[in-house]
Amino acid sequence: MEPRHKSFKIALVALDLTEMDEYIIQYTAMISKLIPLERILFVHVAKNLELPPDLLEKFPDLMAPLDESIMEDIKSKVEKYFKNTDIELDYIVREGNTINKILKISRVKNVDLILMGRKQNLKGSGIVSSHIARVSPCSLLFVTENYQPAIKKVMVPIDFSRHSMMAIKQAEEIAEKAGAEICFSHVYNVPVGYTKTGKSFQEFSEIMKKHAQTDCKTFLQKNKLTLEAPCEYILNESNKPADLIYAYGKKVDANLIIVGSKGRTSASAFLIGSMAEKLALKDSDIPILIVKTKGEIMGFLESLMRV
Repeated sequence: MEPRHKSFKIALVALDLTEMDEYIIQYTAMISKLIPLERILFVHVAKNLELPPDLLEKFPDLMAPLDESIMEDIKSKVEKYFKNTDIELDYIVREGNTINKILKISRVKNVDLILMGRKQNLKGSGIVSSHIARVSPCSLLFVTENYQPAIKKVMVPIDFSRHSMMAIKQAEEIAEKAGAEICFSHVYNVPVGYTKTGKSFQEFSEIMKKHAQTDCKTFLQKNKLTLEAPCEYILNESNKPADLIYAYGKKVDANLIIVGSKGRTSASAFLIGSMAEKLALKDSDIPILIVKTKGEIMGFLESLMRV
């Protein structure tokens, strides 16, 4: 069954109480005007919420619960960017393992989209982005510290799969609200055995490009897409498609890259597509949205919930 595009309604924003939080909250406020969010959960997971006894003895005024103090701090930051909003805003502070807690909250609260930071120059390692990206049951948006304040161009890497279609549908929704342009990119390969055809590498690469162009046309027609967006066909000579896609995104001044994730249901193979993961976890300055079919790895998460 082909996945149907569904608008994001509930988002979870992962915060780590560093300078990066300001960027994530500000970006969330901006993107919330482009997608129909109804509820946003601002979440922080601390390793330990208990203050040492000797510190409490020395500073008795610290008796107020630490989770409440953290929650108030987050709330004050959020309210700067969310004024007169109809979106329901919730604040959650938990103690324990960051990955497990965020995944469990996502499952229990039926989250559609997780937003987290990707640090490039700021201190800290961020919200264990790579681990959450691999096992998240829903879509993810990686926010960079030097993102553009407005989305004017959305780039969608496509491989003519059902996951590409979901990414395109999401791009259409955001681009329509933002008044942005959409462009596609497709990375194609030359088969290892091309020499047996008697053609040169250059000749066969041209054949593969034409084949990709035909596949793209068929893909768009099959899915009844009338979207007239340019597509860049990129020859993968380096075997590093994520690098090629990101380089093209920089070339066309893309403000957002949206890629479909090839999540799988098997508990032994629940990783997101390798290209999507490498693209999202690059030290880039372009925000990356990984669109997943919600619940593709729900069986795995349900097992996790019982641990």
